[in-house]
Amino acid sequence: MKSEMKRPISLTVLVLALSVFLSPQAYGAPDSRPPPTNALAEKVDSVMAPWSRGETPGAAIIVIQDGRIVLKKGYGLANLASKKPIEPDTAFLLGSVTKQFTAMAVMMLAERGKLKYDDPLSKFFPEFPPYAQKITVSHLLHHTAGFPEYEDLFLESGKLDKDYPRSAKTPRSSFEPISRDALAILARVKAPRFAPGEQYEYSNSNYVILAQLVEKVSGQSFAQFLRQNIFQPLGMNRTLLYDETRPKVQNVATSYTLEHGVYRDIDYTPLNAIYGEDNIFTTVEDMSKWDQALYTEKLVKAATLQAAFTPGKLNNGNAIGYGFGWKLKELLGLHAVAHGGAWVGFRTQILRFPDQHFTVVVLGNLHQLGVDDIAARISKLYLADKMTWPTAIPVAPEAMQRCVGQYALGPGFIVEVSLEKNDLWFKMPDGTRGKLLPESTTKYFLVGREEEQVTFNLDEKGNTVSLSGFGHTLRKQ
Repeated sequence: MKSEMKRPISLTVLVLALSVFLSPQAYGAPDSRPPPTNALAEKVDSVMAPWSRGETPGAAIIVIQDGRIVLKKGYGLANLASKKPIEPDTAFLLGSVTKQFTAMAVMMLAERGKLKYDDPLSKFFPEFPPYAQKITVSHLLHHTAGFPEYEDLFLESGKLDKDYPRSAKTPRSSFEPISRDALAILARVKAPRFAPGEQYEYSNSNYVILAQLVEKVSGQSFAQFLRQNIFQPLGMNRTLLYDETRPKVQNVATSYTLEHGVYRDIDYTPLNAIYGEDNIFTTVEDMSKWDQALYTEKLVKAATLQAAFTPGKLNNGNAIGYGFGWKLKELLGLHAVAHGGAWVGFRTQILRFPDQHFTVVVLGNLHQLGVDDIAARISKLYLADKMTWPTAIPVAPEAMQRCVGQYALGPGFIVEVSLEKNDLWFKMPDGTRGKLLPESTTKYFLVGREEEQVTFNLDEKGNTVSLSGFGHTLRKQ
């Protein structure tokens, strides 16, 4: 999938993610006094130690604080066969981090008076059914338009080879749709999944449509528009959009997945030429130029840019946690904007704290790499003294005893919660264990992942019926 948010996280990925932030390095109460920068770099090295042994894929990481690059380093291998290491100049596919660039292109055109956010989709693409008259540019930007995933539509059509992702060394599929094909198949959707603005549902289709809209309004290819209006002005010389022209990407990492203890390269899919929601290749060095430009008016005016970091609203007035190509969140009391990406084996994350002028970018080449967790852990190292950390309170053992039991997410996926020496612990199906500390009788936080809360939900009689945490609710058995 071209995003970490397209569908609910798989059971396997949930186990892997929990394993990452329950690793030994995660334990221990935070020290609110930030150590010297070199000591911080050593702590980042510790976080990345599992991918620094010279035999695994890994990631390039850059940390920017107060306009200075305070850490820039590669961990692991860009190519396992050649043993080429990952370096700051290694290129990675951004996946859905591309969406913030697509949104910027739309904002540029809006600022120039070429379009309006309340313009209907039908104004640009009359081939869509009449419902397009009610879908606006803003709906597309905020993922409130109701379009299904274009990938699912291609799969349902029967034309798409389902054997992907796979090695780029294998023969290419006979049918390789491009962005115009994606627009065409979306135009054949008879009705949206819901009325525009009624709910938030992340869909890559929205940003594929937006890229095609940019082309139609500007009269340029999307690659040309990005190059002339964003990449070249910012000096992002190692950044490009991959489209149907299939440009050569220099010094690019190979992406992998780990299956049965063996790394397998998985760079090919028949959808690799579709863009807007994905398909920018770049480096952490170029991403630092992008990050710093967002503090300036080099691309658009500050008032225009603010829309990207403002929560969208549904028809009922409720705010959503998404702006224009950015997720809006809070991490231990600090306002943050972020986005992740996932396609083939590439995993990417940008995490920005604008008020603290602090950013972490993680670009990885392994399907199982928890880049969002890595970015959060690095941020907690550098911003520890500015964050609000949860405080554990005493809770009677009988209250904790109510939480003990087995909780099911799906068939064969059971999380066990136990009480050991007056401490609550949980165990994942793979044996990974984590310690929970109480903020109240029903709300706990995870040691080493303090921003993650686990809530035990009670019925009217005070009996525990489910566990909520990490974006899931698990029913008690």
